[in-house]
Amino acid sequence: MHWVNRILLAAVVAGIIAYWPSRFELVTSSEDLARVRAERDALISANAELREEIGLIQSEIQALKQDPREVARIAREDLNLVRAGEVVFEVQRPKAAPRSE
Repeated sequence: MHWVNRILLAAVVAGIIAYWPSRFELVTSSEDLARVRAERDALISANAELREEIGLIQSEIQALKQDPREVARIAREDLNLVRAGEVVFEVQRPKAAPRSE
């Protein structure tokens, strides 16, 4: 009978340990939980934006691999490159004179 008392005492102590921390707010407070949830939501939305950006970059990579005209377009627009034999004209626009009324 002595071991039965020990088992019952251990069960009662385990129940108290499991139940009382939430009653005494030893567990995370609701403010912390709200902060963590807000942070999680922000991370989820940031991940969605990054997935969309990754998709755009992957489609650009496919276009660059399959279409040489796309490579030429980027070379001209972004890198200011020209083909051999082409003539480059640099146009400078005059600055607008200030209006006096």
